[in-house]
Amino acid sequence: MTRPNILADGNPLFCDLYHLTMAQAWFNDGKANDIKTSECFFRKCPFKGSYLLAAGLAEFSEWLENWHISDKDVSYLQSLKNADGSSRFNDEFLQFIKDQPLQISIDAVEEGEIVFPHEPVYSITGPTWQVEVVEAALLNIFNSQSLIATKASRIVQAAGIDGVNRPVLEFGVRRGQELGGFTATRACYIGGMTGTSNVAAAQYYDIPVSGTMAHSFIMSYEDETDAYKAYLKASAGNTTLLVDTYETRQGIKNAIKASEETDIPLQGIRIDSGDLAFWSKEARKILDDAGFTDTKIIGSNDLDEYSIAKLVEQKAPYDIFAAGTKAVTAYDNPALGGVFKTKQYAGRPVIKVAEGKTTIPGKTNVVRVIKDGKYAGDIIQSADRNIVADGKLTIDVKSHILGSNGSQILHFSNGEEAYTLLRPLMRNGKFVKTVEKDLKVLQVKAKNNLQKLDDKHKDFTNPQTYQVGIENSVYTLQQNLIKLHQGR
Repeated sequence: MTRPNILADGNPLFCDLYHLTMAQAWFNDGKANDIKTSECFFRKCPFKGSYLLAAGLAEFSEWLENWHISDKDVSYLQSLKNADGSSRFNDEFLQFIKDQPLQISIDAVEEGEIVFPHEPVYSITGPTWQVEVVEAALLNIFNSQSLIATKASRIVQAAGIDGVNRPVLEFGVRRGQELGGFTATRACYIGGMTGTSNVAAAQYYDIPVSGTMAHSFIMSYEDETDAYKAYLKASAGNTTLLVDTYETRQGIKNAIKASEETDIPLQGIRIDSGDLAFWSKEARKILDDAGFTDTKIIGSNDLDEYSIAKLVEQKAPYDIFAAGTKAVTAYDNPALGGVFKTKQYAGRPVIKVAEGKTTIPGKTNVVRVIKDGKYAGDIIQSADRNIVADGKLTIDVKSHILGSNGSQILHFSNGEEAYTLLRPLMRNGKFVKTVEKDLKVLQVKAKNNLQKLDDKHKDFTNPQTYQVGIENSVYTLQQNLIKLHQGR
């Protein structure tokens, strides 16, 4: 059996088994076409930070566009048996779902937007069974790509923490956990990395491909200088040499020697081990003394935002950084934990009441207020109420800051600059908006949005929490439903 291309095939079985068993139960009980709204959100920012960079919408949209339950899918579901040998799915249910078009409506936060805990990033309304059956694909794509895009944005931030623009390359395909590493490369690029060593992903997404050389090439020659000369001759125009195979100082000198003897300019050297701060300073001195002042120094070796920030603070003279393992695996926070919860059923707001996991009832959206070019606070409000027109609030707004038990209030005034985060994507199974797929455009958008987030929210060690509030009427509804369900 050929491994499917999940997105291009629109494979409807990109779901958990319980999505289908619940769908059958709803069908048997006459509830499959009841209308519900479920929303995707996350509860905690990754990496001990205070923001998330949203990513994955174009990939999710591609899957939705191609979604189709085929004869082949039905045949597979017919083959599934329970422990007692009976069919797991009955024929009536399978005929019901076969060839059914999607009938859901979706509002979504665009890729490259900055989002915060408990805010909806997707709101999906439609027949109960269809809303549920798209959950796994949505969460799989949103959780992984947003997590890695956020990690990449932090690494890129660290590389320029002193105000100097240093490119960061993604070198993670050999350490990635996804076959082919495509989506990790995609997310890293949205997060601000300027190129990738992953040739297949670079070709597929039309993003710059970058790379140097491996120790194995040098070790295939008896003499290091001969290895460098061979590489320079074969790669004129792409001449970055790895200098730490045997002894870094001598490796730098041999790289210079090879360049001089071949008369091929040495564009860069890469240091991949040892004390990266010390060796970068030594390298810069050796290169400059030899007249190689234009030769750039690239640093690698399991780098992340913390190690890069430390190197920058130590004034290590790196021109470029390359991050791999810790970027593409979101090494220190390997799962985001985004969830998908029912918010409205048959036109009635519903709530989950649980310690630390109580939801915000009803179909919601988010309004973001901007002051002096910076994000000033977000308001989670009813999606049925529009309080923004021509880029400004149309009323005074009172909201209760999340985590304050209602005691802390956000006040925003009529006329303040604002916009709505969730935008219409699909109505009754038809796309109503063209989704941006150009990663260069998405990268610029993410960069611009990150610049609107105050630096106090981007600190690596002690970021200040961004203020998100629940609009007063929604907060009142939430508290009343909690009392109702708890019998108070």
